Formats: sequence, C-alpha cells, structure tokens
Amino acid sequence: MNTSRFAPIAIDLFFRYRVAISIIAGAFTLVACYGVTQLSINDNLADIFKADNPDYRRLEQFFDEFGADDNECVVVLQSDDLFSRESVAVIRRLVDGLAALPDVDRVQSILDVRRPAPGVFRRIQIPLVPRDDADDQAFVQARQRALKHPLVAGQLLSNDGTTTLLSARLVGKAVSTAEIRPTVEQIGEVVDGSIDGSTIRASITGLPQLRADIYDCIQREEIKFTAVGVIVAVVIATLLFRRPVAVLIVCLPPAVGTLWTLGVLGLVGESINSFNSILPTLVMVVGFTDAVHFMMDIRRGQAQGLTPKEAAAVSLRHLALPCFLTSVTTAVGFGSLIVAQIDVIQRFGMACAAGAVLNFFAVVPLVAISASTRLGKYLADGNSQSSTEARAQRFLVPIIGWITHHAKLITAAACLVTVALVLLTLRLEPDNRIYNGIPAHSSSYRSLQHCDEVFGGALYTYVVVDWPEGHDLDSPQVLKALADVHNVLGRPDELGTPFSILNLLMAIPHRKNRVGTGVKYLDSVPEDVVGRLVRRKLRKAVVNVQTPDLGARALAPVYATVDAELRQLEEKYPGFRLSLTGSTVVGSRNVNLMIVDLARSLALAAVVIFAVISVSYRSVRIGLISILPNALPLAGAAVVLLLRGGALEVAAVTTFSICLGIAVDDTIHLISRYCIERQQTRDTHEAITRAASKVGVALTVTTLTLVGGFGAGLLSELPAIRLFSLLASVALITALAAGVLILPALLLCFDGGASSTRQTDAG
Repeated sequence: MNTSRFAPIAIDLFFRYRVAISIIAGAFTLVACYGVTQLSINDNLADIFKADNPDYRRLEQFFDEFGADDNECVVVLQSDDLFSRESVAVIRRLVDGLAALPDVDRVQSILDVRRPAPGVFRRIQIPLVPRDDADDQAFVQARQRALKHPLVAGQLLSNDGTTTLLSARLVGKAVSTAEIRPTVEQIGEVVDGSIDGSTIRASITGLPQLRADIYDCIQREEIKFTAVGVIVAVVIATLLFRRPVAVLIVCLPPAVGTLWTLGVLGLVGESINSFNSILPTLVMVVGFTDAVHFMMDIRRGQAQGLTPKEAAAVSLRHLALPCFLTSVTTAVGFGSLIVAQIDVIQRFGMACAAGAVLNFFAVVPLVAISASTRLGKYLADGNSQSSTEARAQRFLVPIIGWITHHAKLITAAACLVTVALVLLTLRLEPDNRIYNGIPAHSSSYRSLQHCDEVFGGALYTYVVVDWPEGHDLDSPQVLKALADVHNVLGRPDELGTPFSILNLLMAIPHRKNRVGTGVKYLDSVPEDVVGRLVRRKLRKAVVNVQTPDLGARALAPVYATVDAELRQLEEKYPGFRLSLTGSTVVGSRNVNLMIVDLARSLALAAVVIFAVISVSYRSVRIGLISILPNALPLAGAAVVLLLRGGALEVAAVTTFSICLGIAVDDTIHLISRYCIERQQTRDTHEAITRAASKVGVALTVTTLTLVGGFGAGLLSELPAIRLFSLLASVALITALAAGVLILPALLLCFDGGASSTRQTDAG
C-alpha cells in the first residue's frame, strides 16, 4: 500500500492539532469513567448457553410454565444419624429459622412429608418425621419409612440415609445478585447457628448461592487480572526501557484504551460475566504491544540524532499502518465470533473487537503526542550500544543468519509439523461441563459434587408430557404415558431417579394400583408444590430426573437414546407430545454448535485477514506466506488441549479465534519491516536479517507481556478461565516462534525473487 503521498500531510496535520486531539481524548476518558460506573455483573449460568434456536426457546417456555429453579437455596445436611432425636431437633430449628427470614417465601424439607395413618385411618396424613417427644423406636421407624417413601427416597434423602436436602425458596423472580446476597448471607448465618454444637455438617448450594459465589469471584478476579496485567507490563517496560518516562508513555495509553473499552461496555449496557472477566487484561496487553513497537522505533530514531518530534513523526510513518492493520486483523479475529450461535460468545467477540479498535485510537495518538513533547527528551538510553534492545539484537542476528541459510529445511519442517498438528486436532470432540463456570474452591461447588455422588446428580433433565384435549390428569392414558416416561428416564445408568406427579399421587390417599384416584386430593397439597409438576389447565406434566455433570460428550448419546424412545412413545400415544429439555440438555446440544461456530469464525477470520494482508501489501504471495505462521499457533494450542485430555469447550473454542487475531500481529509487523528494509537493499538475506533482528526484540517483549497478562488467568478460581489462559499462552509462544523463526525462512523461499521495489512505507 503506497502511503507516501498523503502520509507526510496526515502526520503534519496530526501534530498541528495534537492539543485538540489531546482534549478530545481527555473528554472521551471522562465519559468512559462514567460508563465504568454503569457496568454490571451477570452471574446467570444459563446465559452461557443462550442461543436463538428451538432447544433454547423450548427451555425458556418450560421455565415460564413450570418455573425456573434460580430462586432456591439448597441446604445440604450430612450426619451418620439424621433421624436421631437430636438431629431432628436441629432440622426443626433450622427450618423455623429460615422460615422467619423476611425474604424466604417457603422452606421445604423432610418435615413436610406426610404418610398415611395406620389402621382404618389411612386416609388421614400424618408427618413422616415424629415429634421431638416421641420414643426412640419412632425415630428408627421414621428412617426406615423415609428410605422407601416415594417423595423422599433418592429425592430428599440419600440412599444411605446420611444426607438430606432442605430447600429455601426466595421471594421474587429474576432477582439480581446484589439483592439476593444479603438473604443468602442471612441463610448462612441461620444454618451455622442451627447446627452449632451438633453432629450435623451443613453446606449451601443452589443457584442463588452459586450466583453469589460467582459474583464475588468475578469481582476479585477483575481486580486481580487487571493488576497482574498492569504489573507485568510495567516490569517488562522497566527492564526494557529503564527510563521512567519511557515506561510511563508505554504503559499509560494501553491503560486508557482499557478504560475506554470498559466505559463503552458500561454505556451500551453490556455486563461482565464469568466468561469475559479476563477482558480488561486482554485489552491492556494487546494495546501494550503496539506501544512497545512505537517506543522502540522512537528511541531508535532519537539514537540516530532525530529530535523527539521528528522521531515521533518517523515512528508514525513506519508504524501507523502496521498498527492499524494489526488492530483490524485482531478485531477481525475477535469479531469473527459474531457468527457464533451462542449469545455469550457473540458478545465476547464484539467486546474484544471494540477493545482492539479503541486501543488503536488510544495508543497511537497518545504515544506519539507524549513522545513529541518535552517528555521525549527523556526517552533515549544514554548508551544505546549497551541498551537491552541492542544486546537482544546482537543475540538475534546469528540466529536469523542460521535460519536464512537453512530456509528450505526450516520451511519444509514447518509445513510437515503444521500438517501433522492439524491432523491430530481432528480427534478433538465437543464437550462442556456446568462446573467449569463455577469457582472450584467454593463450598457450593463441593456441595454440588457431593449431590452428584449421593443423589445421582445435582442437575436435572426434564421431559414435558403434553396431552391432547379430552384427557385430564386422572385419565388412564395420561398416567400410563407418565409411567412410560419414568421407565425411559430410569433406564440409563448415567441418570438418577425419575420424579413426577406420580410420586406425589403415590404418597397421598389412593386406591391400590389406581393412583388416579388420588388426583382429587391434590387440592390439599400446597399449590406451588403441585405447580412444579403439573399444569392441568395447560394439559402438561413434567417428569424430572437427577443428572450428574458428566459433560456434553458423555450425555449426548444418553439424550439421543432417550429422545428416540420418546418418539416411539409418541407413536404409542397419538396426540401426545413428549419434549426433552433442561439446561443440561440445551448445554449438551448447543456445545455441538460450537464446532460449527469455530469453523465459521476461523474461516471468516482467515479469509478477511488474508484479504487485508494481500491488499495492504499489494501481494497475494505475501498473503499466502502469512497463512502458515498464523495456522501453526492454533494447531499447537489444539494439540496441547488434546494431550491434556481436554475437549472443545466454550473457552477453547473462543481461544482459537482470539489467538488468530493476536498471532497475526507478529506476522504483520515483521512483514512491514521487511518491506521497508527491501527498499533499502536488494539483498534479501540482509533485508530479512535486519527486519527480524529489529522487530524480533519487540515481538519477544510483547509476547512475554501477553503471556504474563494471560498467565494471570492460570490462577483463576474458574476452570474455564484457567483453560483459556493456558491455551492462549501456548498459542502466543508458538506464534512468536513462527514469526521470528519460520516467517523469515518462508519469505526467503517464496519472496526472495520478488521485486524489491514493492511500494510500501508500512505507515
């Protein structure tokens, strides 16, 4: 791209109006500060799988009709003897304490369960758990009855009788975490006070508690990741530039760009969630890379005798276009996620793309303006020959020389390795676990794991039975259909114990082997209990089954089998509709969309990036050369994922698109410098050596910064963030090796005969 005609004019106008540009930047910063105050945190786990498809719409309809479970705190009580007089007294005290809380709507436990009275009074229901003043034998019998009761066994009480669940439903629906947190804390205080001095162990889980844990985790990690990113950038800048003013000019503009990004997110109503909590660090380190390239070029110009303003102007001429291209390609890599069908991935990609663009408009002007003022006098190192950059260049020159003399061998090896890695990645399969979005060390996480072990799952799968007109709940056909669904859900070993209105009908008065006769007694059961199982006016009932968090890969074949059997039942019962749904079902099916999303986003990003590079450098050959150095990092990260026994999860899918956008930056900067050096010498070896030695130092520094920033995610409490950080770090290190070691060999092999008069000033 030939910018020689208008670049001097544009640069002259830039410096002429630098005061006005600074004022505009300051005003935008103030607006961004207000936007940051409007940021909110979204801790809704269901949003991770939100998508505009029939499965998700069916799930939303199910929650609308039968109610979601996002307002129930679950207290997990464990004891070797839950039915002792002392344990029952503790449970009563706990239930009474929770019921007294103003924001708790209803408390349900084994204390609510009834059983038929003995003898001729069987139609009278009496409590399953005896009064505190009952004799010891009554408590022993209560335990035996509970382990066989259709509403208790496998539902409220574990099969070994050592764990029971207590549910506290909160007032209101779709309540924010900020509103429910005080209630969750009060529940915790009541639980601790009730079990104090007893042998019962208690923990709290359920979506309100999980949301509170995730909310706290995101807040902690937002601060932690941002702080680590800033510290890494400052430390590396200090080691490289040593001058305080240089460090300030390199670090401040990326921080401003990060502030702009967060401010814009707040202004447009975008929220921070467990998936995008690493965004500030990501934006910060991406902006820092451009700032480092600028500072090294400015100091190089000053070492040659240029004034601060002249050095800044030359730096703009050299780097404005490459930095613009890297911002565009990075934004393309991020923005390619917009074609994803998963909503959270779309929004994350758009937010990162916006951050890449905003960082360009923050870093390039602010670095150039700052370096052109009196501060520019304090940038250059007193002894340029002993500077860190000079020593690094002297170290790189022999390495680059060896590469250029073995270019064909390196090129062939790189092609073979890339093809082999790509073939290995084909073995990856899609998978996802709900637990990946939950803080791994929280008590709610451990409680869910315990429920998986003793109840067969802490999550639920649902089948909605929709019967035709002319039938009611007591219709034999409806009851038989529900029983058949029970049998279907009860067969897979992976699933727990099915539960439906049939369990409730079995527990209330009914004629022997005719549970339909108990329908007339449902009016005596609390409406909210019945409403979670059947909606007679809608002609719908639901059968649920406890489901462990085995992951989409393990559950997908189970759901496929269940779905096939449900279709057979629909043929058996004409007019009936049987719909498999639930968050686990949607997650299992939508994770397969991620593979399609990955292919779409990577294909779109690769095509656009190839086009941008080819057009910018007016060479299809250069565009083709850039493909391998950008494909190798992605393949390397995928193989690491495969070797550690992982699968294509949400975090992994997103990493590939993001790293493509970042990795291509190395390619663009080296190619831009190579084009500049080719204008000054016809010796391709010399041009490549000069370009790689000058740019290689900056690439190394920026990669270390990126890895340091992303590496902070390895300390995350969220498994998804840790996976993202690991893959991103591997991809970036591989991208550095590909850019410094492989790209020079490719240029020598495939562009060595190209005309050295290719017109580009690279900015």
